[in-house]
Amino acid sequence: MRKVVVILKSESENADNYGTLLEKHGYEPVFIPTLDFSFKNLDVLRDRLLSPYKYSGLIFTSPRSITAVRDALEGQRKLKDDWKTLDNYSVGETSRELIQRTLDLDTKGQHSGNASNLADFIKTDLYNKTITMPFLFPCGNLKQDVLQNKLSEYGYSLDSVEVYETVPHRDLERNLVALFAGEREKEGDRTIDSLLFFSPSGINYCAHVFEKHRIDLTGKRIIAIGPSTKKAIENKGITVHRTAEKPSPDYVVGALLQDT
Repeated sequence: MRKVVVILKSESENADNYGTLLEKHGYEPVFIPTLDFSFKNLDVLRDRLLSPYKYSGLIFTSPRSITAVRDALEGQRKLKDDWKTLDNYSVGETSRELIQRTLDLDTKGQHSGNASNLADFIKTDLYNKTITMPFLFPCGNLKQDVLQNKLSEYGYSLDSVEVYETVPHRDLERNLVALFAGEREKEGDRTIDSLLFFSPSGINYCAHVFEKHRIDLTGKRIIAIGPSTKKAIENKGITVHRTAEKPSPDYVVGALLQDT
């Protein structure tokens, strides 16, 4: 029997990395995009990017914020060189590599895994440094306040620019309904073993579909990527079996294999 692992995340270039590693361990990956994004306020962001002297650095916590900076530059290949002398941070190795490739900028903190840990890393990294300027923080409409609250507690400030809106992927409902209908039709040959949720907004949109179509998750292992996603899943009354502390293929597969 083939064990299907459903990857519920936004479309990104590193989706194949998850699939390759899952196949290596005997799983059949099925990728269902959960989110779409529309960008906004890029003119506001561009004005900020032209004034690096007003900031202590840039902070990236999502791939969309990187795309927004790239698009705000209006075709330029890189940021002003002055940004390179500042303290710039990102969450996730994939994001760090994307920033290097598209913006020609190095960032720190990529191994932190989430916004809360990144705030702690920034505090440690800036120990004995006098920081008076805010950090520029391109973000989405569903951002949580963990990063801002923690940095404020540590004596740092953010200049947040909301540069994208998060909405359900146009095909999410159709794809989820078809997936579970297909499992019932092929019972005994192919079963959904696990569902991987990568964001609070992703589980919120999926839970609406599950409830609307009375999709039963009994017997499915629910894997959360990060503590915020875990909390969002539990708020929906769904049991989380394992949590991957970082959004990377190795951590996700490690969480899956704990029960096998």
